[in-house]
Amino acid sequence: MSRKQILVPDWKAFLLYAGLLSAFWLLMAPYYDLVYTVLGILLAVLITAFWQRELFPPESKLRLRPRQVIGLIFYLSHLLWNVILASLIVARIVLSRRPPIYPGFILLQTKLKGNMSRVLYANSITLTPGTISIDLQGDRLLIHSLTKQGARGVFNWYMEDMLRKIELNGP
Repeated sequence: MSRKQILVPDWKAFLLYAGLLSAFWLLMAPYYDLVYTVLGILLAVLITAFWQRELFPPESKLRLRPRQVIGLIFYLSHLLWNVILASLIVARIVLSRRPPIYPGFILLQTKLKGNMSRVLYANSITLTPGTISIDLQGDRLLIHSLTKQGARGVFNWYMEDMLRKIELNGP
């Protein structure tokens, strides 16, 4: 195997992924002790190393400017708030005597230019209870919505404008 075939990851990205997995492990941990914590961090590093070909393909380098990182953090905090609100709405719908459920599909044309931004937006829609992104082809999203109000909300969702300001670069 030649030197070009061996994948050497960007160490900052490697540490970022391993750190995120470790943080997720600690967030989900039922209790904290030294062995459990060290085991979680070790597993996060091993998983990142095992999946490095998929996580760090040589042809794709995602470079973020500090303004984009701040915008992305702001976007993710808004996404978390929207997920909480949508969860409460869906819970109210499910628990009501006559649920106002009118499921249907909508086709949405996004204004986002980058593929990474489009994928992030489609995943944001899926993470929000009551809506699921079914397909993403170019700038068109096929979305399933639980209610008419949810379908209208996707068309007017301010999160797309937030992503347009960040506009992630990438393949």
